[in-house]
Amino acid sequence: MAQRETVTVAGSGAVAATPDVLRLDLGVECRGASVDAALSEANTAMSAVQRALLSAGVPQVDLRTSELGIRTEYDDQGRRVAGFVVSQGLHVVVRDLSAAGGLLSAAAGAGGDSTRVNGLRLDVEDDAALLAEARTRAMADALLRAETYASAAGRRVGRVVRISEGSGAQPVPVRARMMAAESGGVPMQAGSHEVSVTVTVEWALD
Repeated sequence: MAQRETVTVAGSGAVAATPDVLRLDLGVECRGASVDAALSEANTAMSAVQRALLSAGVPQVDLRTSELGIRTEYDDQGRRVAGFVVSQGLHVVVRDLSAAGGLLSAAAGAGGDSTRVNGLRLDVEDDAALLAEARTRAMADALLRAETYASAAGRRVGRVVRISEGSGAQPVPVRARMMAAESGGVPMQAGSHEVSVTVTVEWALD
């Protein structure tokens, strides 16, 4: 049986868009002489943060408890219990990016010194169309490469034998509009969200 002759190449495609949603991980961290004391203080701080966000227009459905932790703190010698630390986390989805800076400031003000920002990510909520376009571009790039190699070898590209894909999405730092509220707030920039696809394609050679 004759061995199949093929050409295998990798192609890439990327599409960028302005993010339309902010995924924010907030938290509070409180210390106390007892677990009850630390937990009570953390509950009060987190409730204040949630009320501030709700009052600022964030829907209840876009607030989700993400963490609850209790740990013991010891003295410098590591022998005696010095107190307890309670941490609580809240995942927030902000859909009005123009209000994001003001929301952050409001949350920090409500939670006071116990407020923590554990992370934030600007994202495109529905990136299906971006991913489809990135795949189309990656396939076109791969085909162009395959045709170049096949032509150089005096052959033509035939049917597709195998396709494998790798993809990813990442923020790209580019100049973009500010998101801070006019009344003041944490200055933020939307930047750009890029969806990229790498595809490896094997073609038969005619």
